[in-house]
Amino acid sequence: MPAAAPASDWLIVDAMGSAALLPTAQVLPPSRNGKAWLDRAIDSGLTAMNVTMGITGIAMGTDNFRSLLHTMHGYFCYFDLEPERLLHVRTTDDLDRARRDRKLGIIFGCQGLESKIEGDPSLLLIMAKLGQRIVQLTYNERGAIGCGALELNDTGLTEFGRICIREINECGMVVDLAHAGQTTALEAIEFSAKPPIVSHANARKLCEHPRNLRDDVLRALAAKGGVAGITAYAPFCETKRGTRPTIDDFISHVAYVADLVGIDHVGIGSDFFEGESPIRFERYFRRRYPAIIGHYTIDTVYAQGFERVDDFAMLPGALRKRGFGDDDVRKILGANFRRVFEQCWPFDATG
Repeated sequence: MPAAAPASDWLIVDAMGSAALLPTAQVLPPSRNGKAWLDRAIDSGLTAMNVTMGITGIAMGTDNFRSLLHTMHGYFCYFDLEPERLLHVRTTDDLDRARRDRKLGIIFGCQGLESKIEGDPSLLLIMAKLGQRIVQLTYNERGAIGCGALELNDTGLTEFGRICIREINECGMVVDLAHAGQTTALEAIEFSAKPPIVSHANARKLCEHPRNLRDDVLRALAAKGGVAGITAYAPFCETKRGTRPTIDDFISHVAYVADLVGIDHVGIGSDFFEGESPIRFERYFRRRYPAIIGHYTIDTVYAQGFERVDDFAMLPGALRKRGFGDDDVRKILGANFRRVFEQCWPFDATG
């Protein structure tokens, strides 16, 4: 088998990169071995990452529209300070430019929509005009839009949820069903006029976890043209219960989804969060969501061998080692998500 192309030659999209900049404090993820996080990200070959606007998923505090705007403001300032290395991704042309110019593309996403729009779906158009491109409908709980993955009784998508999906579709953004309950996800997939994604979740058949996707949800997602981003988050990535997964287990989830629904419907959504605070992890996230984390610690919560942004450089070779050809590797790393984005996003940068 010929040698794999270097990571920098691929379009690599991380459908859930969590944060390149912590909200409120505007703190960068830490350096490692004396190398800044942004340098590590670019050198890994990563083209673009979905980052979380607002508070839910990456910080603590009130998660409202003002919090979302403050997060955007932080990134706009970061873009101004790093114009040679960062690019705000609003269109698929921006993805291609980030790859060509070896910049890190930043895609504005969010984790949990309801609190951000405060009952007013008209704010979605404003979000889109400001560059929002991915919108995750729910977090872990029941809300006005639908149910999260931890709800024991998933009552499905609400009428307000359908209104929001219409707005997301019409405003040129992507519906993201990560963290959704399975009934809510199925109903949202059916209702959406455009292909949705699941930015970060794995196959429940390999790892019985409420955040992972049942086969029927994966099939429905694929039938609608969508893509599931396989995550390195260890509790979702296990293939042997209670045993910390490795990069090989991560790739087993990729292979399972590809075999089940086709290579065109699987991608990467690492859920890496190198800026995570040990205090937030232990006294907020573990306390509120013990079912999510299980026995894992902040040092073991990602799959061994694929646990930080540097490790994107390893993915092309690791996928090829498992028998994926170059065309399939290209789809997994970024082409599949690019296809969905092209179907959903506006053609011009004005939103």
